[in-house]
Amino acid sequence: RTGIEIVKQALEKGWVVKALVRDKQKIKLANPNLQVIEGNPMRIDDVRKVIKETHAIFVALNIGRKSDLPWAKVTSPLDLLYTSMKNIIFAMNENGVKRVITVSAWGTGDSYKETNWIFKFLIKKTNVGVAYAGHEDQERVLRTSGLKWTSVRPVGLSSSEKQKQVRVSIKGDKKLNMTISRKDVARFMLDIVDD
Repeated sequence: RTGIEIVKQALEKGWVVKALVRDKQKIKLANPNLQVIEGNPMRIDDVRKVIKETHAIFVALNIGRKSDLPWAKVTSPLDLLYTSMKNIIFAMNENGVKRVITVSAWGTGDSYKETNWIFKFLIKKTNVGVAYAGHEDQERVLRTSGLKWTSVRPVGLSSSEKQKQVRVSIKGDKKLNMTISRKDVARFMLDIVDD
């Protein structure tokens, strides 16, 4: 859901967008600047199709569950984020692309200590933790990639339409709200592409 927001807002900026999606039917956008490629980010040849002739890569993958309920059954391969990011990095290096921005999650890595007890419980005791393990793996691969990368760790994502000021906390220096809209996360990611 965050990925579609990234695509919409990039198109609104007049950017040319190539999107690798697992199901083409889920993209209900028609725009001459949009090329939708159906494929699997765990397959290197599918990733290569998207990386060619790009300026930057935006990644909005997550481990899927049957529903948003924390105990819902995991529906994605457990190594989805790790394998996909390895493929993305490999294809970026093949094509000389240096910039990647990915959606991770607040509570991943060193931000875990900033989370409240509710988030800590969800990460440790529910299937939400499976996604967090994937984000940890993804960030570990990025750290050793040699690329110019940013891992955006949003708090709980909402579908709110109201635009708000994005609050950025680096190493816990600011108190964050409990939620942020997917639209605001997408806007932030697009705004930092040249940072």
